[in-house]
Amino acid sequence: MKRVVKQTVAAKSERLQPSRKSAFFLGLFTVESWREFKRHGGQVMGFNEKKSKTVARLQPGDRILCYLSKVSVFVGVMEVTGSSYLDHTPIWSDGVFPVRLPVRIVTELPLVLAVPIHSLKGQLSFLPLAMTTTGWTIHVRSSPRPWTALDGEAVVKALAARVQIAQDSDPQFSTVEATQAKPRKRIKLPLTARVGRLVQRTELLVSAEPAGSLGSYDNALSGNKVTGYSINVPIAETCRPTAMCMKTCYFATGAASWSNSLRHQRKVHASMQADPVAFAERVAMEYDNLGLTFIRWNGGGDLFEESVMTINYLAKMRPDIVIWVVTRIPKWAALVEQAPHVFVHFSLDKHSLTRRADFLKHKPRTSNYFFSYQCDEGEVPTLENLESVAVLFFDNYKPTTDLAQYPSDVVCPLNVTNDITDVCQSCRRCFNGNAVRFKSESK
Repeated sequence: MKRVVKQTVAAKSERLQPSRKSAFFLGLFTVESWREFKRHGGQVMGFNEKKSKTVARLQPGDRILCYLSKVSVFVGVMEVTGSSYLDHTPIWSDGVFPVRLPVRIVTELPLVLAVPIHSLKGQLSFLPLAMTTTGWTIHVRSSPRPWTALDGEAVVKALAARVQIAQDSDPQFSTVEATQAKPRKRIKLPLTARVGRLVQRTELLVSAEPAGSLGSYDNALSGNKVTGYSINVPIAETCRPTAMCMKTCYFATGAASWSNSLRHQRKVHASMQADPVAFAERVAMEYDNLGLTFIRWNGGGDLFEESVMTINYLAKMRPDIVIWVVTRIPKWAALVEQAPHVFVHFSLDKHSLTRRADFLKHKPRTSNYFFSYQCDEGEVPTLENLESVAVLFFDNYKPTTDLAQYPSDVVCPLNVTNDITDVCQSCRRCFNGNAVRFKSESK
C-alpha cells in the first residue's frame, strides 16, 4: 500500500511526585477533547467558570484520573503542577473552559488500549461485582470530582498493566498517511434494481450536504438483530455489486437505507479515510464498553484502502478483539493480514464465481479466509458452484430444495430457523475458525 508513515504506540508511565497532601480527582474528557488537549501539548486542563472555586482547591502533586465520557474508559493519570488561573485562549472546539489548571501527564495509554470502567467491577468502591443498575455513573458525571485513594490506586494499577501491553507491542507498525477522500469512478446502475435506487439516494445526499466525520458522541458501531454489532459504510462509495446483489441486497432496503443511516455510514467512511488509527481506537473503546465478543466488518458496504489499514492496526494492537470481515472485493480482501482472531469471509454468488480465483491470484496475506455462497431468487445451487464453499445462504433464508443433498456444516442456521435474532452470536461458525477449517478440509 502506498504512502505509509510510521505509527508509534503512545504509552507512558512515570513515578508520581510525592506530596503529603496529594489526592485523587476525576477529570472528564470526550474522545475529541482529549485529542485536542494532547495536540495543545497536554499541559493545560480547562473547566468552566462555575468550577473556579472547586478547581482552586487542587494543589501541586494532586492526581487527576483521565476519563473519557460516552465510551466510559480511563486513558491516563495526570499530576497537578501549579495553581489554577483564568485564560481565554482557544484550545477546545466545544467551549472556552477559561479556568485553567497546569498539569503533566504521568501515565498515558493509546486509546486503543484504554481501560473500560466496567473492567474494574469489584475493584471500585461504587462498582461492586453484583451491580446491575446505573447508579455508579454519578461518580463520573462531574469534573474535577474527588475520588478516594483506594479507588484512585485501582485505576492507576489497571492503567499500569495496559502500559506494559502497549510497550510490548511493535512501535514500528505502519499505517497510511491521512489523506483527502479519493473520488471514486461511478458505475451507472439501473434504477429498477434495489441497489441502483439506493445509490441514487446516496448521490442526492452527497450533493446536498458534506459527509463530515463522527463527532464525540457518535457511535462507530451499528446494531443488527441478526449479526450483532457491525461497521457499516456506504454501498455507493465502496461496493462492487454483482447482478444478484443489485436486486436482492438486504442492506439496500429497510432501516439501513434510510437517510439518517446513510448519513451515519458516510461519517464512518469519512472518519476511516481521514485517520485509520483514530477510527480503530473508537472501535476498540466501543467494543469494550458494549462488552462484545466479536464485530462484523461490513454489515453493509465493502472494503477500501483505509478500512484494510484500520483492520490490520486493530488486529495488531488488540488481539482480544474478534473481527469478522465480510467482503466481495479480491484486491482489498487479499491485503488483510494474518491474525488468529481475524476471519475473512469472501462472499460469492453465481454471477461472481470468478472472483474466487481473482482473490487467490492476489495471494492473500492471511490463511484465515473462507468462501460463502449466496443464492439468487428461486435458485437451487449446484454442487459444482459450491466447490470450496463453507457457508451457504438461500435468498431470504428460505431453502428452495431438500437440504439433505448439502453437507450439514455448510448450511447456515439462518436457513432453518424461524427466529433469526442473535443466530450469529449463538452459531459463531464464521468467526470461530470452523468455516476456515471446513474450507481447508474440503480442498
